[in-house]
This record gives sequence, structure tokens and C-alpha cells, in this order.
Amino acid sequence: MLKQKFKQKLQWSIIHLLTGALVLTIAAMLIYLNWFYDGRYLLTDLVGLAIIIFTLDLILGPVLSFWLLSPDKAKKENIINILLIVLLQAVSFGYGVVQIDSQRLAYIIKWQGSYFAISKSESRRSEISESFYKFNEPKIGTANRSKYDKLIKESVSPVEMYEFFEVSNFATECGIQCAVITKKGIVNVTMDGNNLVFSKSLH
Repeated sequence: MLKQKFKQKLQWSIIHLLTGALVLTIAAMLIYLNWFYDGRYLLTDLVGLAIIIFTLDLILGPVLSFWLLSPDKAKKENIINILLIVLLQAVSFGYGVVQIDSQRLAYIIKWQGSYFAISKSESRRSEISESFYKFNEPKIGTANRSKYDKLIKESVSPVEMYEFFEVSNFATECGIQCAVITKKGIVNVTMDGNNLVFSKSLH
């Protein structure tokens, strides 16, 4: 009897594992194809973050299924437990997607002769444009200088001061290719048609 109960619980957990793996695989493909295509995953520690999030969500469901579901329980109780497990996984997955979304490229800014890729989590504004900008530091004595000094005192980095950005573009800034500084090192950026393409720098 105990062996049969263990076997049933194990079967439910395996079904939950396979279903979860399928759902997460589809979700991962959609996230990659829509947010991190053409090498955009190179700009952040996306791979490490995604592995942690998806692995946690993949393990959570089967473990809870094995623990909470039982052939000894009433059908109604098992259904309630399944719904609770799915709800918990949905919340966990939703939080993970928010964290992954924060790693998306917000813009590239030229500051002091270098280009910096700024993620959504680092940007002080929420919109995603993937535009090129140049930082135009206000000169001493001008009207905007006091605002600039205030932001500096608040420990805001110039690469986040969108108030002083000037719109530029890939052709003006890079020509054929330029190197961009990211959290993960130097990444090369080129243009393929109208799309930016990122590749690992060999330097």
C-alpha cells in the first residue's frame, strides 16, 4: 500500500515536472525571441539569472506536488492543492519575468568618449527605445548646471541623467561597428538592416 502510494505521488510529480518544463521552455523562447534576440543577452547576466529563476520554478512544482498531493486525500482536496501550487508557481514565474524584463536594453549613451549599454533596471526612466544618445554636460554658470550638480550629489551617474541626453544614432556614433561597455564586459554592436546586433568582443 505504501509503495503504491509512493508510486502514485511520484507519477504526479513527474507529470508536473514535464508540464512545467514544456511551459517554461515555451516562455523562455518567447522571452528570448522578443527581448534578447541578436545578441542582446550578452549585455547582462541574463543566462545566470534565467537559470536560477526557471530552475527554481521547475523544481518548486514537482516538490510541492509530491508533498501535498496524495491518493489518500479526497479529490476536492487534491484539486485545491493543485490550484494552490499552480498559483504559487505563477506568482514565482511572474516575479522572475519582472526581473528578466529589468535586464532589457534601455539605451546606449556616449559619455567621456565611451559607449555604455544601460539596462531598464539602471535607467531612471521606464520606456525602452534602444536609442543612441550623447551626454551633454551643462557648462558651469548655465541654467541647467544646478540641476546637474544636484543629481551628482544624489549619486546619480551621468549615464542615467537623461535630462542632458542628446539624441544620436548608430551611423553617427559607430559607422560600421563600435564597442559598448556592459556589466559583462565589452560587447561589439553593428547594424543589420534596421536592427542592432551585438556580439562578444575578442579584446
